Amino acid sequence: MSNLLNELDKTIRLLEAEIPANPSAPQNEPIEKGLQKSLKDYFKGLENAFDWNALEQIYYRNVKQD
Repeated sequence: MSNLLNELDKTIRLLEAEIPANPSAPQNEPIEKGLQKSLKDYFKGLENAFDWNALEQIYYRNVKQD
């Protein structure tokens, strides 16, 4: 029984590795790391570009309260 489960697990891992969009496939790991770095840089740039100290002024200037 254990041998059968091991074989099934091995077969499933082989099949999953062939799925093109599978992030845990060995050929996609460098792409995943590149995407993570790119997104990190993008959101860091957004954080640095926005003046968070002015948020309260922007809110009260543009939101009408009833």
